[in-house]
Amino acid sequence: MTLILNARDVEQLCDMPTLIDVIERGLREEALGRAVVPPRLNLQTAGGFFRVMPAVMNDSGLMGYKVFHGSIKAGVRYLIAVYAQEGERLLALMDAHYLTAARTGATTGIATKLLANRDAKTVAVIGSGLEARTNLQAVCAVRPVEQVTVFSPNRERREQFAVRMSAELRLEVTAMESPEQCVRGAEIVVVATNSFGRPDPIAYRGAWLEPGVLVDAIGSTSTFLREVDTETFQRAERIVVDSKVQAEDESGDVRAAISEGKYDRDKVVDIKEVLIDKVAGRSSSQQIILFKSVGTAVQDVMAGFVVYEQAVRQGRGQDVGEFLELKTF
Repeated sequence: MTLILNARDVEQLCDMPTLIDVIERGLREEALGRAVVPPRLNLQTAGGFFRVMPAVMNDSGLMGYKVFHGSIKAGVRYLIAVYAQEGERLLALMDAHYLTAARTGATTGIATKLLANRDAKTVAVIGSGLEARTNLQAVCAVRPVEQVTVFSPNRERREQFAVRMSAELRLEVTAMESPEQCVRGAEIVVVATNSFGRPDPIAYRGAWLEPGVLVDAIGSTSTFLREVDTETFQRAERIVVDSKVQAEDESGDVRAAISEGKYDRDKVVDIKEVLIDKVAGRSSSQQIILFKSVGTAVQDVMAGFVVYEQAVRQGRGQDVGEFLELKTF
């Protein structure tokens, strides 16, 4: 059986606490050397890019990949393929537009669980799109959040976000007039923006950092994208990433900090190392921590598998049978 899952199927099958659990399991597996995750392949096309992200999960018995392609101007399409190692069966092909945002949020949830102060109750969100929604959902799944503020440059969008998330999360979400006002006093700050093409793409500044804050920054995932200034990297006392190599190769924010001499590798650790207690996460309630996420294939394959499992249980998707022919030697 091979399932085809469209965007509507995937969104309705996603459950944030479940995604957090399964991705945490995958990150632990990778940290223990039981996953094969090569550098992702970035190819330029005539009008944009074509990116391929494979992973083999040996303890989970899975393998798969995500591919996405397009351009900032025309838009991007995402596909995740999930295979079972046993029998080398293709389990599912699924639209990954929503799932990419959801797994990014789930990874932020894991980072927040490991790095934020345990009693953190106030969250600021810069951004009002899909990624802002999923990241806030994940933060609220791992901390006893009582109050949320949001800012984005478009007044209507930030006010709509506040109304929607207040109802969804059943807590107070307030739209603010400026990013600095939004983040003031927040114990957790989520930066989830798409500021490409704006005169000033920086959405969060290091001058706003306060003692004890955790900043979860997820928007700068290509060299041409920015959202966090270099002072944020300089002032952060601990920088945690989901891939050291990919962060340095692909994040415009990280590359800018390196270029300006403000990226101290001695304070950079991998979230997987924190997860297995190989390195410390938060060392004090006053420590300033930056989590910089760029996304990995482990997150995609594990998230894709749990969506497939839910689809089988609920009878969702289109079953196209075993359409891949086996070649024997």
